[in-house]
Amino acid sequence: MTNLHDSLPDLMRRATEDLQPATPELVARGIRRGKVLRRRRTALAGLSGATAVLATLGVVIGSSQVLRTDAQVEPASTTVLTPKPTVSQPVTPAETLATLTSLLPNGLTPITSTKSGGYGLGTNEASVLLDDGAGASLLTLSITTADAITDCNPFPPGTCTIHADRSVHVVYDNQPLYPDRPTPGGVRETIVELFRPNGTQISLTNFNAPKEKSEHTRTSPLLTAAQLAEIARSTQWVFPPRQATTGS
Repeated sequence: MTNLHDSLPDLMRRATEDLQPATPELVARGIRRGKVLRRRRTALAGLSGATAVLATLGVVIGSSQVLRTDAQVEPASTTVLTPKPTVSQPVTPAETLATLTSLLPNGLTPITSTKSGGYGLGTNEASVLLDDGAGASLLTLSITTADAITDCNPFPPGTCTIHADRSVHVVYDNQPLYPDRPTPGGVRETIVELFRPNGTQISLTNFNAPKEKSEHTRTSPLLTAAQLAEIARSTQWVFPPRQATTGS
């Protein structure tokens, strides 16, 4: 008689051996999109353990097959921006923070700021707390070098534009922190993400509050989507090199 405890690992291995392994692109994309996706999660809320893991894998693999045709494409006259190349030595989080501070509009000076090296995937992160006299507003940044995203999959309809330089521009403009359920404290956010064809990627999020989970201090985020896009498209950014992958 077969021992179930002995055969279960083997059965699980057979069930998943035909699945494609996780790629750096999928991992990096998952990290970048995590904060947006977690605010929209509903279907997986009641799942647990291995069921939730398998369901999440199904979503990731399935979503990579979806082709979206509703993306806006800008005319060819759009100015092509050439960002600074990635560097052989990692750009430090402090340098990334300094660049963000220098690109703030209207002479805004951060009240406080933080920086980190991200998740070890060629990512730097920074955040600054801003106040123009009408209330505190948190601005967060993530810059990454990974596999290029060249289309509007998997972004929701109406949020994505493909520029003439083939960069993918995604905007969530002044939306509730949790669009699918009540938002604590009335917090709203504006998110701008820019994915360039060379694999350099930038994500900026501005809140109408000093923290994600707090009472809002102003009606809308301090910076508009246009201002965030101007910061994202600056040629002053120096992106960290993509982390080398290792063989299996």
